[in-house]
Amino acid sequence: MFHCRSISHHRAPLAIREQLNLTQAQQAQWLAQQAGVEVAILSTCNRLELYAHVPARHQMDALWASLLSQRSIHPADLTAQTVSLAGLDVVGHLFRVSCGLESMALGEPQILGQVTHAYEQAQARATAGAALSLLFRAAIHAAKRVHTETAIGQGATSVGSLGIAKAEQTLGPLVQHKVVVLGAGEMAQTIVKALVQRHVRDITLVSRTYENARHLADEWQVGARPITELKEALVQADVLFTTSNAPFTILACEDLEPVMTTRQGRQLCIVDIALPRDVDPAVAEIPGVCLHDLDGLQRVIETNQAERQALIPAVEDILQAEQSAFWDDYHGRMVAPTIRKLRERAEQVRQAELSRVYRRLPPGSERERLLFDQFSHRFMNKMLHQLILNLKARAGKEDSALLAAVAQDLFGVEDNV
Repeated sequence: MFHCRSISHHRAPLAIREQLNLTQAQQAQWLAQQAGVEVAILSTCNRLELYAHVPARHQMDALWASLLSQRSIHPADLTAQTVSLAGLDVVGHLFRVSCGLESMALGEPQILGQVTHAYEQAQARATAGAALSLLFRAAIHAAKRVHTETAIGQGATSVGSLGIAKAEQTLGPLVQHKVVVLGAGEMAQTIVKALVQRHVRDITLVSRTYENARHLADEWQVGARPITELKEALVQADVLFTTSNAPFTILACEDLEPVMTTRQGRQLCIVDIALPRDVDPAVAEIPGVCLHDLDGLQRVIETNQAERQALIPAVEDILQAEQSAFWDDYHGRMVAPTIRKLRERAEQVRQAELSRVYRRLPPGSERERLLFDQFSHRFMNKMLHQLILNLKARAGKEDSALLAAVAQDLFGVEDNV
């Protein structure tokens, strides 16, 4: 059965979500320890979700507890923030997540790449078995169809764009402002791209890995500085976007107080969209600093939100059709081993009986041999036809396992099919 545990921006504030942040190395290491278990991790700035295909709920509970232990957290401490799903609900949830219906910014397309990464990561660690692979591939396909056939993603605001909108609420259009972007990963690239599209030219990238910043800066024709020059860059900046994946606070009060003194009262807008946060929340108390974080971005009202809300019924129609196709495929594959074994057993009986008949035929009876072979093959298929149809039709229903077991027993098929 499919299971999911989810903690997201819908129930958990930023202070909790950042405690759940797992590095790529931590995720990969944990997955590598789950040999023989179908499991995948979806980790973004707004959610931590664990997907698994295991027989019993207690197994999922153990997996969830093990994952949270990577951050020294007990599941009971997050009961109010955790959503537990099973069966049909898991499939529906992942489909909605993949196409952006569960995102902070409705319809945002970045989540599809994150779901794809979660699947590829599970594949790389051999934890994406047949069932989980089928689920993720179906969800990814459904999301691509949604973005192709509807406009739900057109004009959708990413977290990066929400951050820029928040900065513009504070400072006005950023065209004439000096911007510093801390980080050189995917989110930093999203921010820089959006700024360049807004014709902002005075952009400086700062990263703990200067070569990464230099490479991204060359791509977008902006400036780059090493992390050791961050404070100097902030003296001149009007706005700072922080996007690093550092597991610790980069800017605290003692770092920014001398910077603000040097700025002589000039306002500094900081938009912290890192998880965990790059900036100590206490920085907001420093005179002249305007600090925004992910929770603040969640409250930004998008002007085209209502337009995309109207597209939700069309999206849900697509998802319903895709889920129905998924379940047909899933249940068909679940009974496929039984059907294969039934055919193999019937073919063994057919060949044995043909051998007995062939031994009684005189030499040179090739035409008779062909007729016996064709007759027995058609007879076998007709005898199996209705049984196979019934197995496929009952797949996924409560008595499907019993029906498969009875078929195996009647045909003398081993229990390990």
